[in-house]
Amino acid sequence: MENKNMRISQDQMIAKVINAKYSIDEQIALLRQKDAKPEEYEAFYAFAEQVKADVKKEYAGYAAQEGGGGVE
Repeated sequence: MENKNMRISQDQMIAKVINAKYSIDEQIALLRQKDAKPEEYEAFYAFAEQVKADVKKEYAGYAAQEGGGGVE
């Protein structure tokens, strides 16, 4: 069975997934230019929110499998 202590936190997983698509520099640029490039910012924001929801759901599944109550 997988060692629970070897898993990364939800926040770390969210950051890893977002960083796989958008570099830190791209994220900063999108945030800085959100008023000048609203379509690009909205696409980034929607992606980040979907990643958060997906990762939270996945981690909730882990907690349920282990019989735990909450998620990390």
